[in-house]
Amino acid sequence: MRRLPAIAGVVSCVVLATGLHAQGLFESAGEDSLAPGTATERAKPFSLNGYVKGSLCGGQDNGNDAVVSAASAQVSLKLGAEKAGIGKAFAEVRLNAGKVREADPITCDLREAWAAVSPGPFDIKLGRQIISWGRADAVNPTNNITPRDQTALSSEFDDTRLGNELLQVRAKLGIAGIQGIWVPCYRPDVLPLAGAQIPAGISLGEAVYPDVRFKNGGYALRLELTHPAVDGSVSYFNGYATLPGFDFSLGANGLSLLPHAYRQHVAGADFSTTIGSFGLRGEAALKYPYDDYEKCVYVPNPCAQYVLGIDKSIGNWTILLQYSGRAVIDYEKIEEPVLTLPPDSLALVLYQYARASAEVRRLNRLFTGASDRAGHALTGNVQWNTLHETLHLKLAGMYDFTTGDYALDPSVAYDIADAITLTVGGRYVDGPAEEVNSMVSNLLSFVYTEFKVSF
Repeated sequence: MRRLPAIAGVVSCVVLATGLHAQGLFESAGEDSLAPGTATERAKPFSLNGYVKGSLCGGQDNGNDAVVSAASAQVSLKLGAEKAGIGKAFAEVRLNAGKVREADPITCDLREAWAAVSPGPFDIKLGRQIISWGRADAVNPTNNITPRDQTALSSEFDDTRLGNELLQVRAKLGIAGIQGIWVPCYRPDVLPLAGAQIPAGISLGEAVYPDVRFKNGGYALRLELTHPAVDGSVSYFNGYATLPGFDFSLGANGLSLLPHAYRQHVAGADFSTTIGSFGLRGEAALKYPYDDYEKCVYVPNPCAQYVLGIDKSIGNWTILLQYSGRAVIDYEKIEEPVLTLPPDSLALVLYQYARASAEVRRLNRLFTGASDRAGHALTGNVQWNTLHETLHLKLAGMYDFTTGDYALDPSVAYDIADAITLTVGGRYVDGPAEEVNSMVSNLLSFVYTEFKVSF
């Protein structure tokens, strides 16, 4: 009996790694908060700002009954301090309360907290940071440092990003710049498995993540060029993928799934430019794992990912389209194990292990978008700003030509006054049966109302 649908129900949230199914489609990856021109860079010697936000979200449970997915409140406090030409510091603290799915959390989240000094042409920053690489939108193959929580019930794509402790060094060399990053501690993407309904015969084992040793740290380098005609960069990352794969074990109580981190090389490049009145941007990365992907079920095959996007503004309209693809290297179909006849006890044990290995390998491929040798998808965003730039109507969407998965993300935002915004919208994901979006449709689909006051 095939266990794939049951196993998929346990770890359905892993779909979020693909990036094609995320909320906030076509939100730019942007730069980290130390980049010139950010709010922190322009800050006074001391600054305090933030926002207060109330949210109400509705969706469906596993029985397709309408439920209140979230009724929550959030306070964000952002503190900045700067000594001109010497150094700066920044911190953001978020206080959360209310109901989120089945939990009633009251949490204090230190989202970022770092200090930086600027000796000569260098900027050195240490602490909890959020760094986003790449110039494409929604899908960023070179962005492998910042973990994410795309189960966040929010209208803002930035809310999916998670901070991590980093050491960052940047140097400006004319029109070029070089950036080095060390990641001493591993922080994975959020896998909300605690509330999952686990079928009989399947359990969740302890995750296998790297401990805090020097050899387990990750590092990254990026060389960036800024020119009036084109901006671009080349980068390299050596470290653990923020989204772990799944290993397994078989015992007397059945199958146990084990989240297992794996290390990888990632070589990437990106660019952005303009051609006439059109904006053009692209990004590509080659990912190659350290461990033997033929023997380890939790390690994905090497792959190449690429993105090409175009945008155009026409009056109050903004239109963006982006094509993305993935090519799996050394792709081979998963062979179904065969039980030798007549079966003896050893042959039966080997057969059960081979069946479990094939199903878990198939599951990992499904959730990393590697079920086929090649995959292609299209994302898009149309936005209309009207009523003197106070009313913002947006429709974003995604369609995967390979799997048939799709997502829709409409929203309406109204600026009631300066720094006071009401946003109403929703997200709906679905697809063919036994494909990723169908399995997570109820988990990731919701409607929302948000009221936000900034200060």
